[in-house]
Amino acid sequence: MTEEKQGYKKALGFWHVVFLTIGAILGPAVAFVPVTVLALGGPAGIVSWPIAFVLILPIAYIYVELGAMWPKAGGVAYYPAKSHGAIAGLLNGWSAFVGYSLAMPAVVAAIVEYSAYYVPQFYNTSGTALSYLGIGVAIVATIVVFLINTRTIRFIGTLNNVVTVVKMALIMVVSVALLFFFKASNLTGFGGFSPMGAAGVFLAVSATIFAYAGFRQPIDYAEEVHNPGKFLPKAIIASLAIVMVFYIIESLAFVGTINWHALSLSPGNWSGLSSLGYPYASASLAVGLSLFAAIAIIGVVIASFSDGIIYYGGAARVGNTLARYDRYFPSLFGKINKRGIPYNSVVLVLVISIIYLILLPSFTKILGVFVDAVVFSYAPSAVSLAVFRKKLPNENRPFVLPFYRVISPLAFVVGGLLIYWSGFTAVSISIISVFVGLLFLIYIVRRKWFSMADFKSGIWLPAYMVAILVLSYIGSSTFGGINIIVFPYDVIVFIAVTLVFYFIGYYSGLGYTGKGVVEDEAPIEL
Repeated sequence: MTEEKQGYKKALGFWHVVFLTIGAILGPAVAFVPVTVLALGGPAGIVSWPIAFVLILPIAYIYVELGAMWPKAGGVAYYPAKSHGAIAGLLNGWSAFVGYSLAMPAVVAAIVEYSAYYVPQFYNTSGTALSYLGIGVAIVATIVVFLINTRTIRFIGTLNNVVTVVKMALIMVVSVALLFFFKASNLTGFGGFSPMGAAGVFLAVSATIFAYAGFRQPIDYAEEVHNPGKFLPKAIIASLAIVMVFYIIESLAFVGTINWHALSLSPGNWSGLSSLGYPYASASLAVGLSLFAAIAIIGVVIASFSDGIIYYGGAARVGNTLARYDRYFPSLFGKINKRGIPYNSVVLVLVISIIYLILLPSFTKILGVFVDAVVFSYAPSAVSLAVFRKKLPNENRPFVLPFYRVISPLAFVVGGLLIYWSGFTAVSISIISVFVGLLFLIYIVRRKWFSMADFKSGIWLPAYMVAILVLSYIGSSTFGGINIIVFPYDVIVFIAVTLVFYFIGYYSGLGYTGKGVVEDEAPIEL
């Protein structure tokens, strides 16, 4: 059998899917985001966890139906291409590919930054980025993750199960230990429960998206799941609920033990919490738990490494789909080897990861671009689902999203708001990164895989992205704009504009007559 005829191997069971979801969500975010929500919203930032959970559910259910109906590796790059053609498919697939690929340098940068607690030489003298030594260590860590991703999916899934259980135990041990020192007065004693008001909670919700972002990873491994129609719905929703509780406990543990003097911050300086390099280690030391400070460091390193493995594989599978089903990447990256691994795409992610590590050698520098690039790829699939319901009503759907006429536009609006709330700087950088993907249109046109149908059905998506950029710029200063439209009217205007684009996208998809994807061979059964 030639390399081109190999397929993905169905080797992932229910618990693999559960731990893929939890493992992807509980990455480097466990070290920072539970404290970041406090820095942005004060104690009220804790409320952002259930709010974000409710907001993310419609998007999650969209992908559950699509992933169960058409379980495709790198499915995020498949659905908009099938419903709207080359422009929409390319922008959506490319944004996911960029976001997933950036996750790898982000997590290894987080690993090295936390390791700098014991080896300060990993940071440069200014303390703002990795040193040359730190970059070198990060590259070595990336190569290790690369080698793991060249193994079989059964090996990767089993390894992730073990590592995820270990990191959950370590992080929860630290949180529970800190709860023994909980002071209820910290919730209201320094500026009140909500010192930054509603705007602070909105910002905190945006920050939680980085923490929840891994919910979609099982969809991108769906072609390797034994029974995706049965496993995906239960596993993804249960996993999101578990990690929501996990993050709430983390935030409560930290806010209840805040000792402003020990943290070298003035009382009530909530925003100053974002400057803490090792928040849970610092909190443990402040209450005399030096052993638990070490456990916090080890837990974050393991969590980040596990997260990197999952996102790396997701990026490789999206890259494979962009070549195999969508024909946007050269066919070289559409090949799958005898182990059922898209090896050439795995190598491509390695190259991209190393380049970004050298260009942006710190976790915070990569984070903003990573989050928005991933979130940009959330919304279009909500439009795709509505299009498929209308055009393909008799398609086999193991999971059927109820009230899709309401939930689909709601998911599209939420996806847009999550981008808008991240602020103009992140939005502008991310849109530029996503628009770079349009350069692949040159390749597609030359190969005669682009038609006027693709243009008519897909032009709404880049127009929507430009609208987001404009609204972000003229929007309130709360979210980095120039305050022409003040808060909260900027949010109301944004929702209205987003709904208009949802229906433009919907009717554009209904009128699409091209062939957006090429179906490939079925995966090999084990």
